[in-house]
Amino acid sequence: MKRKLIVASLALVMFSGLCILENAIIIAKPKEANAKGASSVYMLAGEFRTVFANLLWIKADNYHDEYVRRNSDWTKNEDLLGMMNLIVALDPHFVEAYSVGASLYASGSGGNKRAFKWLQEGIKNNPRSWELHRDIAIMCVRHFDSPRPAFIHAQLAESYCEDSFYKESLRKLVRTIQKEIDEREKNKAL
Repeated sequence: MKRKLIVASLALVMFSGLCILENAIIIAKPKEANAKGASSVYMLAGEFRTVFANLLWIKADNYHDEYVRRNSDWTKNEDLLGMMNLIVALDPHFVEAYSVGASLYASGSGGNKRAFKWLQEGIKNNPRSWELHRDIAIMCVRHFDSPRPAFIHAQLAESYCEDSFYKESLRKLVRTIQKEIDEREKNKAL
């Protein structure tokens, strides 16, 4: 137990140092884009963040596996939210962390509104992520009874997806939402 505490403390100190270093590099970054060496140092600092986010994802995955062994409902694991927040703070393009975080928020104390905001933040940082557009489309239909915004996000998800298996699934989602919209329009006309 003492060893784990020491390792965690060292990791925290290392992470803090990397954050301070990165911030110092960002502040000292020359205005002119052609300054020799400036862009490579700046990129290196960003790579530290990405690597650390990936290491945290591996840690979160291991923690998640342990949790699932003890509990059947993984969506109740709200302790994992802290790691998801840290991962996206380090790497705002880590789409999987947004998806998992939204599931955890929706099923936990954060609720559907917090999950929706979380997905919106993910889409803001990853506008062409078909996964996040799919997630928000499903959330709009299931939890907010809003098929029109869901339809827009489902269409975006389908247009951004390049994998044929998922693309077919997204086509079905678009058709299902379109049927729901058509049914509502038909009922309004009656």
